[in-house]
Amino acid sequence: MAASWQAIAVSALWGVLAAVALLAAFLLILVAVGFVVRAQGGERLAWDGVVGCVEAVARPLARFIHRTRWVGFSGFRPPEGGFVLVANHASGLDPPLMQFAAGRRVRFMMAKEQMHPALGWLWRRLAVLPVTYTPADAAMLREAVRHVKAGGVVGVFPEGSIERPPNVLGPFAEGTGTLVALTKAPVVVLWIHGTPTVGNAILDPFVPRGRAVVEYVGTYDFAAMGVREPKEITARLRATLAQASGWPVRDG
Repeated sequence: MAASWQAIAVSALWGVLAAVALLAAFLLILVAVGFVVRAQGGERLAWDGVVGCVEAVARPLARFIHRTRWVGFSGFRPPEGGFVLVANHASGLDPPLMQFAAGRRVRFMMAKEQMHPALGWLWRRLAVLPVTYTPADAAMLREAVRHVKAGGVVGVFPEGSIERPPNVLGPFAEGTGTLVALTKAPVVVLWIHGTPTVGNAILDPFVPRGRAVVEYVGTYDFAAMGVREPKEITARLRATLAQASGWPVRDG
């Protein structure tokens, strides 16, 4: 009996090792394909090492698995200097899609509750700006403002979490308008739809049934328009996305 259990344990161990090896091989293939795709597109983001590999994994997923279409980008040129990148939040695939659209390194604001501790190394390498919805966010906001004023790009999902139900815009956090008002920077607005979601931001990019679409809605300079109140900026951004998408809005 003991020998039988030992045989089962050994067999199970070999099964686990085989699964790990297959997963590692799959990821290595994705990385290789991702770097080829990026090179063919002439893209040279300032990423290397671990972050470059993560970006390389996401690129073939977006292109071949989710068949991402880019709409309205033929005349798009990123603003010179710093700017704020805003989009609705349809799934866990949205951040890499926003990054690819920007063409420049993006620092994302992200709810701290969604930052899984096991991926702490990744959040640090991406220089994520954690949002806690507490007074501690004042320091985070100052860092975001400093980054944009220094010529960087900050990515924001004003809804704060993935849309529930799908295809309905949730409430926008006023902090988005505050960031824009304090930086006086242009805002690039994107509408993302058709991305898959299973309710888990980490697993969403691996769901093989997406037909993702990223649409460039427009670039808005609220400072030049004379719009300086955070609440009004936030309201205008939400109205802009509602009009572009045709989706209903949810206020509660």
